[in-house]
Amino acid sequence: MLVFGITRLVNLDLLPIFADEAIYIRWAQLIWQKTYYFFIPLSDGKTPLFMWLLAPLLRLGADPLLTGRVLSIISGLATLLGVYYLTKALFDKKTALLAAILVILQPFLLFYDRLSLTDSLLTALIVWSFYFTHRLFSRPSLKFGAILGFLAGAVLLTKPSGLLFLLLNILLIQMKNIKKLIKSGLLAAIIAAGLYNFLRLSSAFPLISSRSHDYLRSNQEILHGFSQYFLPTFKVFFSWLVSYLSWPAIFLVMISLLLAVKKKTTIIIILFIWALMPLLVQVSIGKIIYPRYLLPLIPFLIIILSWGLTKINKIVWLLALVFILSWLKFDWFILTNPLQAPLDPWEKGQYLQQWSSGYGLKEIKDYLNNLPQDQQVLVATEGSFGTLPNGLQIFFNQSKHVEILGVGFPDKTVSPAMEQALKEGKKVYLVVNFHRYNLSASDRLTLISEYVRPGEEKLMFYEVN
Repeated sequence: MLVFGITRLVNLDLLPIFADEAIYIRWAQLIWQKTYYFFIPLSDGKTPLFMWLLAPLLRLGADPLLTGRVLSIISGLATLLGVYYLTKALFDKKTALLAAILVILQPFLLFYDRLSLTDSLLTALIVWSFYFTHRLFSRPSLKFGAILGFLAGAVLLTKPSGLLFLLLNILLIQMKNIKKLIKSGLLAAIIAAGLYNFLRLSSAFPLISSRSHDYLRSNQEILHGFSQYFLPTFKVFFSWLVSYLSWPAIFLVMISLLLAVKKKTTIIIILFIWALMPLLVQVSIGKIIYPRYLLPLIPFLIIILSWGLTKINKIVWLLALVFILSWLKFDWFILTNPLQAPLDPWEKGQYLQQWSSGYGLKEIKDYLNNLPQDQQVLVATEGSFGTLPNGLQIFFNQSKHVEILGVGFPDKTVSPAMEQALKEGKKVYLVVNFHRYNLSASDRLTLISEYVRPGEEKLMFYEVN
């Protein structure tokens, strides 16, 4: 746990704020300020548990970005403990300790444990729901049914797509004590459904399903276009797994699976099917996909890998040493220089190179904090939510002299809101991405600074005249 804490906390602010981080933290701030905003994530088709948990933590007054990332670290710690106890319950303490060590070292888990996103929380809840499903099916009781119900409800309140993982837990079912199992399982289902349907109190509840059309293929596309996109999409997903796990680790997972078949170790086969099915489903129906969708699979692949490493001979351990060293190198760059980390180009684009990466916002925040307190300031940004303006709004949530306003993408460089602020005697600044905003009236702008991302895209910081 000590090593886990060090790897997650060192240089926690090294990676610039990401678009979704800015949105989630801003929602959490609004949720705490007014009950009106309690269900605001539903407006964008997102379920709100992560923001509900984050809202009271932000009241502690620490840096909002670091606070959001610490919540993910806590979630990662829950994953670590869940993997340990699950592996110990399935096998033995030796395998559980090895699995816990691999969880700490795994670059995929490390990377997302350090971002204020929902994926680490979802992964932790899925691991613990699997653990309590195993406990429930092995020894049915209403207590385990209730615990599983609350965990399953939390999964659905984090991401509705987690339902797929919950349904796959049925692979663990045992037919003994079937009457008790039905009672406790029914209790779990009622609690989970009740928690999720709590969201119906909001008029925005239907927006959850409406946004699914943006991310999932239609039935017609699935039926008629399956042969066109299944294999290319599978290759993309698999390349992401390779980039984070490495070929030696994947090879050892396959060796572990073959060994389980030979030894008739059913639980390893179940774990592999459990990890494979969500991958195949996402490949089949996913329209917009991201590597982080695979994060919940990693703890279960680690358990398979750990079991295999306790069974193989010393020669094969040389292969294990190769992937462990590659993980350590990956981890080192994540903690010291993310640009040098062997991230997939898709990941580098999102988090380091494109408009979604908040390069320069930290410096702009510091500049604004050093302005005279008696001067009223309007900072206009492109867009209406996301990296801009939310990436700045979260730092000036309670400010009485600095207002951050997203002006969208107006036809003119200086929007009506900026013109009005100038008439009122306010200092007006503009923060935009050079390639995304109309800068034709550059004669009214005085450049303060520009921040060039590794992909050559630039964030511009102007004073408006």
